[in-house]
Amino acid sequence: MKKKDIPDTFDARLARLQEIVTLLEAGTLPLEEGLALYKEGMGLAKACREQLERARHEISLCTETGLRPFEAEAESEAEDNDEGAGEGAEHG
Repeated sequence: MKKKDIPDTFDARLARLQEIVTLLEAGTLPLEEGLALYKEGMGLAKACREQLERARHEISLCTETGLRPFEAEAESEAEDNDEGAGEGAEHG
């Protein structure tokens, strides 16, 4: 697959990648075709990873103190959930 042939959207890339995986898992393709699909899949996977990485860097949550990275909010929520689980176990 040429670079210009890579689908434009994340969803289209992921759908094509899923098609490729299904075809490769079937194990019925000639070697040359399987290799070509494998290479196409690797390109699609790389494009998806890069797009997810860009999105991860762009995501920020609005909080009372302003903007902060998404990861910091996720860690804070995980800590809150852990504390809540411990309290519930003590009362039960």
